[in-house]
Amino acid sequence: MSINNKNQIAGYVLASLMLLTLLNSAYFFLSIVKPDFFRWLAFNACSLAIIAYLTCFVCYKITKKDFFLAIAFVPMYYYGTMGLFVVSWEAANLFAQITHIIITLNAIWVLFELLKESKYDSLGKGLLIGLLVFVPVFAVIQVFSQQHMAEFIRMLQKVH
Repeated sequence: MSINNKNQIAGYVLASLMLLTLLNSAYFFLSIVKPDFFRWLAFNACSLAIIAYLTCFVCYKITKKDFFLAIAFVPMYYYGTMGLFVVSWEAANLFAQITHIIITLNAIWVLFELLKESKYDSLGKGLLIGLLVFVPVFAVIQVFSQQHMAEFIRMLQKVH
């Protein structure tokens, strides 16, 4: 098996793990906590990063255009990798931290995939598109979450 095949298999495995974490989050939030769809994505922005990545991953696989991989790097880094440092490492946050690790592994795979072939143009184009699309989305999510944090806490307290 060639290194390219191993890399592609790793990409599929990591994307599959992301899908499983998305399904777990959707089940917990939409079936147990029961916010509407927008509130789920705002209060658990990792899910938005996962949806963005899976969408971009599928677009990459269909079109073979590398820049699609890099578009979702910005939300994966912001919500996934940075989540490793922002969210506490208490037992209650174990699933969240596992999700952050999986997101970070996917982000590393994206960088590896683009840099091993010196696809700097695709990386730059995708990062630019990702910044233009997601930075305003981050701002909306941050403002909304801060304004509705008490509501979110009440929803979580009903779970216990």
